[in-house]
Amino acid sequence: MGRPNAFDGFALPTSNTTYTPNQFFDVCLPHRSRGVVRLVAYLIRKTLGWSDAYGNPQQEVIAVSYVELERKAGLSHSMIRRALDEAERSHLIRCKRKGVASSRTQSGTSAAYELLWDEQGVFVKNPAEFRGFFAGEGNRTYVPNQFFDHVVRHEPLAVVQVVGSVIRFSIGFQTRYGHRRQRTALSYRDIQRYAKISSPTVVSGAIRTALANQYIERVERGYFDPRGGTFSRSAH
Repeated sequence: MGRPNAFDGFALPTSNTTYTPNQFFDVCLPHRSRGVVRLVAYLIRKTLGWSDAYGNPQQEVIAVSYVELERKAGLSHSMIRRALDEAERSHLIRCKRKGVASSRTQSGTSAAYELLWDEQGVFVKNPAEFRGFFAGEGNRTYVPNQFFDHVVRHEPLAVVQVVGSVIRFSIGFQTRYGHRRQRTALSYRDIQRYAKISSPTVVSGAIRTALANQYIERVERGYFDPRGGTFSRSAH
């Protein structure tokens, strides 16, 4: 797959956004495979990125073919079946209609899936206890569509995890006064812990890529005090 055009930064989060469950960042992104992340992100984008005048999704059950997932979600053909199975086992999606292969006597139909919603009213971050996205009010963030259409679709998982971490702790964090952060202090270790990236080298490389591709911006450099004093500070 060819690289897209140069990325010039996200549009301001006042339009062209998807009202995204925060559990996508807290549960799916740190704990699931690249295929599942791309699959679930695509269903979130199609379900919640378009709504009617009353805020209801225009589509809740999404019929998807393998060709569509390859072309529009960025999944390789060999990755799709494993991603679908893992996403169902993880209670992220639910199959509403199984696909049927075409034959001489009948035309084929695409499988249909929907996001799985948890109506219990409890916001769950533990993947072992997760039984669907929180269905109540709040616990969502208006995320620029470019994150789904560009970053998730084209970048390696570690880069998506880094950008997702910054989204979650900046615009994804609401203060008690109801405002959203615009910037946040995050150390490499903060990102590594939240995103569950095993290697510091991978984190460092992913941050460099995210900066170079203008997905994130370093507005203040961090500093490490080699004497172990109190002068160390995280980058912003």
